[in-house]
Order: sequence, then C-alpha cells, then structure tokens
Amino acid sequence: MKKNISFYALHFCLCLAFLLLPYAFTSSGSVFSLPNLASNGHDRIYFLIYFMLLVFFYFNYYYLIPKVYFSKKQMLYFSVIVLFLLFFLWISTFFDHPERNFLDFGHGNPPNGRMPPPKPMNSEPIGGPPTQYGHTTLVYLIGVVSSLLFAINIRLQKVEKDKMKSELSFLKAQINPHFLFNTLNSIYALAIKKDDKTADAVVQLSELMRYIITNANDDVIALDKEINYINNFVQLQKTRLGNTVKVDYIVEGNAFGKCITPLILISFIENAFKHGVNPNQNSDISIRITIVGAYLTLFVSNYKVQSIQSDSGIGLQNTIERLSLLYPNNHVLKIDDNQENYTVILTIKVG
Repeated sequence: MKKNISFYALHFCLCLAFLLLPYAFTSSGSVFSLPNLASNGHDRIYFLIYFMLLVFFYFNYYYLIPKVYFSKKQMLYFSVIVLFLLFFLWISTFFDHPERNFLDFGHGNPPNGRMPPPKPMNSEPIGGPPTQYGHTTLVYLIGVVSSLLFAINIRLQKVEKDKMKSELSFLKAQINPHFLFNTLNSIYALAIKKDDKTADAVVQLSELMRYIITNANDDVIALDKEINYINNFVQLQKTRLGNTVKVDYIVEGNAFGKCITPLILISFIENAFKHGVNPNQNSDISIRITIVGAYLTLFVSNYKVQSIQSDSGIGLQNTIERLSLLYPNNHVLKIDDNQENYTVILTIKVG
C-alpha cells in the first residue's frame, strides 16, 4: 500500500512539474512565475498544450507501445505518432492564431483582407527563442522517445526477471532430489546396522521433507524456520554418525523478524558431512551460525578425509549460483580449500 502511494505521489509531482515547465523562465527575467490562467490567454494555451502532451505520454506508454509497437506493428505505430504530431501542431495554431487555417501553418490569408504593416528590418534578433511549432515538436518528440525508452527498459527488466525465475526453478529442482537421496542413504546406513535410532531418524526426515514440500518454493521464509530445519538436519546426522564424528554446532543471535531464501545455507553444511566423515580417521566438523543485526554469518569447517562418497558437487555449485542471482550485492562468500581443511565463511544480509 505504501509503495502504491509513493508511486502515485511521484507521478503527481512529475506531472505538476511538467505542466509548470513553460513558466519556469519568464520574459520578465524572473526565475518562475505562476501561470495566470484567468486573464492571460497565452498562459492558457501553453497549459492546455502541455496538458494534452502529458495525456498523450501516458496514452503512448500504456496503450500504443504495448499494443502496437511491441506487437511488431512499428510502421503503424510511427504513422500514428506522425498524425498526433500534426494534430498537436494544429491545436497550437488554432488556439494561438485562430485566424490561420489548418493547412498553411502560418502562411494563410491576412485577417479581414488587410495586409499587416511591414515590420522594420532588424526588428527581431537573429537566433531568438524557438517558434511555438518548434517548441511543441521538441517537447512532443522528447515525450515519445522517453516513453519508448522507459517501456523498453521495463520490458528488458521483466525478461531478465523471468529468466532468473526459470534458472532458480531449475536449480531448486536439482537441489531437492539431491538432498533427499543423501538423507535416505544416511537412514539406510542406520537400518543396515539395525540401530535403534532408525525410527527417530525417519521422524526427523519426515520433518525435513515437510519443510521442503511446504517452504522450498517460497521466495523468502522466516529465518527461525530455516535454522530449525538446519537443526533437524544436524541432529539427523548426529544420530547416524554417533560418536564417530565430533560435531561442534552453535547458533548465536536473534533470528526473529528476519528472512532468508529457503535452502540457501544447507548445501555448505551438507557438504561438510559428505566429505568430512570417515570412520577410520579423525573427523571433526564445526558449524557456527552467528546473527548480528541485519547480517548472518555461516562458518562451516571440516577436516578433509578420504570420503567414500562420490558426488559431482552439484548441490554446492547450485547454491553458489543461487547466491549470485538472489544476493548479488548482499553476500560475501569465502572458501578456503587447503590440504587439511575445507572452510566456508558466508556472510549474507537477512534483515
């Protein structure tokens, strides 16, 4: 609602400024003079012409361009533009010089059959202000070109936005099955060992899948829900791994009232469990989520072991691409991949 009010207020101010533009610089030398519509016919004429030009600007922007120009009828569009230009020139002539007819534009017969007295030479300086025809034509063409540029720019932005949505839909379609397969493998490992925690792991998986089905397609979600999802994931991994892996998991800060894109953090955490776990080696995983003000920092580090899991890294790569699309100027990602450790530090704006 506030956005609509500000939108209409901006348009009202711009329209008012445009209507008062002819009176910004007056012949008396003052910077601005309010139009005297009651007694000054010239002011009324300028106000009427500018008002009609303003109406045509919106008619051109909201109807002619989308219905004619973007429908690949450019010849028809420019023909209409020329006809409207002639119409405005006629309006300008008719109101300012009603004695002149439509076709001569200032070269018709003299009023009452009498020739006007000859003007003395050099009575008008060479190179004075533009004629009313030139002035009307200039303002008209500026309005046509600017409305075209605005419409084309908006159309390009819409195409880019639709393209980004298509890319994100494709990336999400890859992420969700990828995560499901990895989690099912974890529960399968518990079932093979006939671990008593298998039932708890199934319940935790159901909570995870409910979150994915309900919230994964949302543009943003409450940060506390996303963190709760990560809590369930980490607990599921702890249940599967038992005491074979040391997991240091900490969440600090207040998540209330903040939002984040769903499933934007989980791939970095999942990657640590995929490539940082081996029963025959020391396996340490550190996960820390810190929320300070409007920013969240995710720290994930794992000791690099000889992982038996083969993976193309599609989930992690997709998350990096999603970050570049959704948070182009609101995130900082640092990845340190050395011989012993793999560390990710992601700072992202969430508020």
